[in-house]
Amino acid sequence: MTKHEMLYDKFRNRAQILGTDITLIASTPMIEMINESYLDYVLFDMEHGIFNNENMIPLLQVCRLCDLPAFVRVPDHTGFHIARALDYGADGIMIPRTESVEQVRAAVEAMRFPPVGHKGKGGYCQVREGETLADFNKKRYLLVQIESPVGIKALPDMLARYGEEIAAIVIGPYDLSFTMNMPARFDAPEFLSAVQTVFDICKAYGKSVGIFCDNTAQAEAYRAMGANFLWMCTDDQLVRAGLRAIIAPLANGT
Repeated sequence: MTKHEMLYDKFRNRAQILGTDITLIASTPMIEMINESYLDYVLFDMEHGIFNNENMIPLLQVCRLCDLPAFVRVPDHTGFHIARALDYGADGIMIPRTESVEQVRAAVEAMRFPPVGHKGKGGYCQVREGETLADFNKKRYLLVQIESPVGIKALPDMLARYGEEIAAIVIGPYDLSFTMNMPARFDAPEFLSAVQTVFDICKAYGKSVGIFCDNTAQAEAYRAMGANFLWMCTDDQLVRAGLRAIIAPLANGT
């Protein structure tokens, strides 16, 4: 069974899903190198990263050839970026700063073919070989980011109305902490309570839930709180971590 085939069951069963973020390095050989068996997905960041509709195409195509599911975080909820990323081969879309049912509705309509949505039939490699349009509607994953108290308050309504269309809820911890007026204070009781609230709501709805993690210790702590979708580090973080682990000890004489 391929990673793409396994991912559907992992989302529905709230099994652990482990991946990483590509923000600054647009390299097709790198995609091949990071495609380890334990990696369930890679996410390309169009919100804060260097990616656009042109430089993402070869990366998404290599991901498909390597059987590495690829998600794209789009800049916002508008249909243009969502549809184009799917046209070029994205397996899922992450929408940032989600605070209303209307934003989720707009994303669903842009992602799904009729009768669910109004996505147009086009694009170089949006449909996998042997895949029907019904398969496409079922296996193109919508990841909804919650990054504010307003989003947390609206979350039950989002899941009640569009839970079947949402693969996972994903917390953006940095923006959540900023909107709570406690920038990057990830150990603050109020912040952890907000995170736990999101995890508990998703558990009640049987929905996969996750969060961005800077390191293994964070991931283990969030997993203990109820996260199953672990979004680990960015490419620049991984490069710096490798330098510190392999080269820095030589500079320090150890």
